[in-house]
Amino acid sequence: MKKLISFIAIFAVSASYAGNNDIYITQSGTGLTMNVDQIGDTNKVGTSQARATFTGTSMTVDIDQVGDSNTMAASVAQGNSTSFTATHTGDSNTTTLALGATGDVANTDFDYAATGDSNVLTMTQGAAATATAGNQDIVVAGTSNNINATCEVVGCINNWNVDGDSNDIDTTQTGNSDHAITAIVTGSTNNIDIDQTNSTGSVSDVVVITSTTSNGTIDIDQCTSGC
Repeated sequence: MKKLISFIAIFAVSASYAGNNDIYITQSGTGLTMNVDQIGDTNKVGTSQARATFTGTSMTVDIDQVGDSNTMAASVAQGNSTSFTATHTGDSNTTTLALGATGDVANTDFDYAATGDSNVLTMTQGAAATATAGNQDIVVAGTSNNINATCEVVGCINNWNVDGDSNDIDTTQTGNSDHAITAIVTGSTNNIDIDQTNSTGSVSDVVVITSTTSNGTIDIDQCTSGC
C-alpha cells in the first residue's frame, strides 16, 4: 500500500505545474512516510466531500502546495506518534484537517505554515477520542488569513507566529490537563481569540503572548466550562 501511494503522489506531481490537479488518498498502515508537492493554482489534495484519509501509527506526512486557490482536506482517523505538515505559499488557499476523527491521536504533532493572503485553516486535533500530548505549530505571514484551531486532547501545546495585518486567529483548547499557548503577533488590526477550558480546576492553563501591533484585538478566556 505504501509503494502504491507513493507512485500515485509522484504521478500527480509531475503534471502539477499546470494546475487543476487532484490527489485522492486512502491510506492505512504503520510507519508511512509521504511527501506531496503541488505547484500551480486550483490543485486539490482531497475535498470536503472526499477527504484524504490516513490511519496508522508513526506516520510522517508532508504536503506542500505552491500557488493560489489550492485545497487540502484530510482526516487522520487514528495516528499515534504522527507528524503532519501542511505548507501553503500563495493566496486564497484552504486547508481542513481533522486529527483523531475516529481513534486515538496521542503524541501527534501538526505544523502549518502559510505565506500569502486570505488563506484559511480549519483544524481539530483529538475530536473523537481521548489523547495526550498534542502539539500544534502555526506560522502565518501575510494579510487577511483566517486560522481556526481546536485542540481537544489532554495537555495540548500551541505555538504560533502571526506576522501581517488583518489576520483572524481563533484557538480553543479543552481537556483536563495542563494546556499552553505561546504566541508572537506582529502587525495591525489582527483579531486574536483564545479559549482554554479545564473542568477540573486543579491544573494550569498558560498563555504567553508577545504582541507588536496597532489597532489589534486580543481576547483571552480561561474557564472551567463554557468558554
